[in-house]
Amino acid sequence: MARKIERIVWHTAAHGRDGQAFDTTAAQIDQWHRERGWSEIGYNVVIRFDGTIEQGRDPRKIPAGVAGINETTYHICFSGHGDIVPLTPQQLESGIQHTIEMLQKYKLTDKFLSEPDGLIVMGHREVNELVKRGFAPTPTTKTCPGRLVDMNLARLLIRQRLTVTPTPAYAYDSQSARELLQGLQQVYSAAARLKLPEEAMRSLNQFRKQPEVDDAIGRWRQEQGD
Repeated sequence: MARKIERIVWHTAAHGRDGQAFDTTAAQIDQWHRERGWSEIGYNVVIRFDGTIEQGRDPRKIPAGVAGINETTYHICFSGHGDIVPLTPQQLESGIQHTIEMLQKYKLTDKFLSEPDGLIVMGHREVNELVKRGFAPTPTTKTCPGRLVDMNLARLLIRQRLTVTPTPAYAYDSQSARELLQGLQQVYSAAARLKLPEEAMRSLNQFRKQPEVDDAIGRWRQEQGD
């Protein structure tokens, strides 16, 4: 029977010392976890400093990431140490994108968006909040994914990415392109007569240089054999 995933949990490898964090590999974590007597790496993926995603435990298997809720969670581990350095920009971008993919894969997107305080995406340390709410049995003393990893910001960025309204597709038609060119010619002529300031002309020129405007006028001129 397939696992029912209810939450996505962020971790860091807690790998660093003397103010330096290390670019931990999935193979290293796998070795550490096997030395503890585990069957294999506990996390589902590891995200390196450059944003590369390395595979960990097969998500069809129960992971080992947060005691008491492993059966219903998916675990992302970031290389480094979140108490020493924040995630790299590449890690954050890769983590956001992978989290969105998992929200979609496990059909959690609507719940994540409709329950902003639901901890559908959470840091390991936030299991303590689930314990308070009666949704998890075992608290933790860990700061994971680290004091320098702001989970509220991570959730905000994920939410923004999921709620961006797509830009309507540019649709060319010959008549509108002709009217656009004629209108611009009239505006440029009027602007010259009015001796509009340089700032106003810069704005007009910027509009003329927009890719869709340039394409429409260029295509119309080609149709006319210009």
